[in-house]
Amino acid sequence: MRSLNQLQYVAIICLALVLSNGSAIAQVFKGNVKDQKTNKALPFVNVGIVGQSVGTVTDTAGNFTIQLAEHDMDSLRISMIGYYPQSFLVAAIKKDPGQLNIKLKPQTIQLKEVKVTNHTFKEVTLGNTTESTSTDAGFTSNKLGNEIGAIIKIKKSPTFLKRFNASLAHPAPDSVKLRLNIYSVKGGLPDKNLLQRNIFITVKRGQNKISVDLQPFFIEVDDKFFISLEWIENSPGRGLMFSASLFSSAIIARETSQANWEKVGIAGVGFNVLAEY
Repeated sequence: MRSLNQLQYVAIICLALVLSNGSAIAQVFKGNVKDQKTNKALPFVNVGIVGQSVGTVTDTAGNFTIQLAEHDMDSLRISMIGYYPQSFLVAAIKKDPGQLNIKLKPQTIQLKEVKVTNHTFKEVTLGNTTESTSTDAGFTSNKLGNEIGAIIKIKKSPTFLKRFNASLAHPAPDSVKLRLNIYSVKGGLPDKNLLQRNIFITVKRGQNKISVDLQPFFIEVDDKFFISLEWIENSPGRGLMFSASLFSSAIIARETSQANWEKVGIAGVGFNVLAEY
């Protein structure tokens, strides 16, 4: 009799595990994001639970997969530079077990007025220019949407950003695709993205410096800003490490798309911008 009870106990445990696994699988949702106007797939769109470390980025075909267990009362946000974002209550998404098909509406780009002036501009390098190979800092993981950066102060308003530079402490072990983002700052943390177009960067294997021409994007800032690099494509490139230094602007990061920003570490990452004012 004891043996039968033991068998029944084991059977119950096994059934519970099966049901638990089935429930977990049921919480995994797939989706696709397209341009509402052209119906073309949108790659590298940020998809995530607002304020949580649960997120991802769409692949080159606009597809994504995300785990939504235990987030019924949270919001899933889909956003990308150049488009109006969309948000959905997770509980509402779970009522429809089918694929989540999203179409983002393009935003109208408002160009700033061009002013003709005889002002002589002064060129300056802002931020951390370290090229250290002994002190480094990098992505906390290769989760899609993982993002790191630093706040950079300006000397005078307005300031025009001309070139972004970063030094890798060690040559890149693999090819990695990143997105450069520039945000306004509020309460010591990144706030609104100032860009109107995506800036994509491919770091090739063996590369030890990053340099991006920002002039085609006409970026003007009136106050301190936050500049970051975001991991946007699956890659074995874990271990991408940048030069860093102590006693500089602290690293600010978020684990994945739509997660909260946090200050991490004690060293500042070697991100700097050539600018003029």
